[in-house]
Amino acid sequence: MTEDDEVYLIWSHEHSAWGGPGGYGYYRGLAKAGRYGRAEAVAISANAIPGTAYRLRALPELPVRLADVEAMRGAFRARFPDVPAEDWE
Repeated sequence: MTEDDEVYLIWSHEHSAWGGPGGYGYYRGLAKAGRYGRAEAVAISANAIPGTAYRLRALPELPVRLADVEAMRGAFRARFPDVPAEDWE
């Protein structure tokens, strides 16, 4: 699998949520988050920069590999098994 074949999510610092499908809306849970190819996730994230980066003092939206989110979530669950599952969905 190449980097271009992998699935990406978009994290919004501005909304503290995952970008929704088709580039519309924001969701706290991963289940409703949009899934994108790398090029599309980078393009959507880049388009968010002009209006908010100066105000947030950070990139407003970031593409994040779904595989990395799942690995991090698994490692956290292994270390803290008492955290309710719904906090991650």
